[in-house]
Amino acid sequence: MGYKEIPILGIRKIIAERMMQSISNTAQYTENMEVDVSELVDLRERLKGDFERRFGLKLTYTHFFVVIVAKALKEFPVMNAITEDGKIKVYDEINIGVAFALKEGLIVPVIKNVETKGIVEVAFSLDEFGKKITQNTLTMDDVTEGTFTITNLGMFGIDNFTPIINYPQVAILGINRIVKKPVVIMDKIELRNMMTLSLTSDHRIIDGAVAAQFLSKLGTILQDRNLMEEVSKF
Repeated sequence: MGYKEIPILGIRKIIAERMMQSISNTAQYTENMEVDVSELVDLRERLKGDFERRFGLKLTYTHFFVVIVAKALKEFPVMNAITEDGKIKVYDEINIGVAFALKEGLIVPVIKNVETKGIVEVAFSLDEFGKKITQNTLTMDDVTEGTFTITNLGMFGIDNFTPIINYPQVAILGINRIVKKPVVIMDKIELRNMMTLSLTSDHRIIDGAVAAQFLSKLGTILQDRNLMEEVSKF
């Protein structure tokens, strides 16, 4: 039986080591919650043309989620933490890592102090990271000091998955594809845009109820037109 050997080297070796470290040192569990993201879809559709004309960037769902997650983390600070030397370090600053898929594997640049940033600053930060990744010019500062991570597989048609925590962080949010589904609202059937959010947490630090409440908060923001308008201001 023929085969080809591919050595585990470079970034793939680093990823393998970090994933094993994450699994070995944490008690990971994943909760999935389906949420109505029709407000998000409508808002992006309404704003994307003006956003691209004004800033020269495409407005993506990831841009929204970075700001939305930061908003929710303010109410659930224990999610915005790392473990170190047997202690939990809960941070005031919200530094959100966003996973980028490369041919060789994954890399997670970190947007620092997201709690002080709007959607435009987030979009420019991710665009800059994309350019640095292409040019192979990311620095250690770009990929360190993260307190929470987001990974989006929705563009690949994934309905739900089990993200692995970016150790020593204590939680990671997986974003899945958007699907139109019939939903009963006020005893009437409506066609709505639905998405499953996949949250993996470290059970040593975060109880299941807290993780569920965090997911519920994300759903509340996503379904509130006024909150979504606030998130998308530019």
